[in-house]
This record gives sequence, structure tokens and C-alpha cells, in this order.
Amino acid sequence: MLGGRPILNGVNLSVNKGEKLVLVGPSGSGKSTLVRCINRLIDVDSGEVLFNGIPVNKINPIELRRKVGMVFQLQIIFP
Repeated sequence: MLGGRPILNGVNLSVNKGEKLVLVGPSGSGKSTLVRCINRLIDVDSGEVLFNGIPVNKINPIELRRKVGMVFQLQIIFP
């Protein structure tokens, strides 16, 4: 929730092991927010995010991030 309104609503997504997924959409549509929820950079207020059938909030974030790769559009690793 942001300011009392939902950020993501009605999202249902399954990705099989070994698949690569690309999220595209207009600015502000929730792409980055969804990825952050999957990798526990932010936690969801309601609903569930599962990894291998286990809620991600029950998985150690470091272990989860070792198994789920992310590449953001803007990389700010080196100047």
C-alpha cells in the first residue's frame, strides 16, 4: 500500500524452473515493485509470494536472493 491505495492488485504469475521472464510495461505499472516483492526487497501487505511452493517471507532473504536472479533496467554498479 502507498498512501492507503494498493500498488499491485490481482497479480498472478508462475515461472517454471529454468525459465527466463522479462517484465515490460509503462512507467509506474508495478514492474519493479513486483520484482522487489519476489526477492523480498520489500514485503507484501497482503496475499502471498511463493518460491518453490514456500512463502518467500518464510525463506531467509540471503538464501532466496542466491536462487532468484534479477537484472534491473538501470544498473548503477560502477560510475
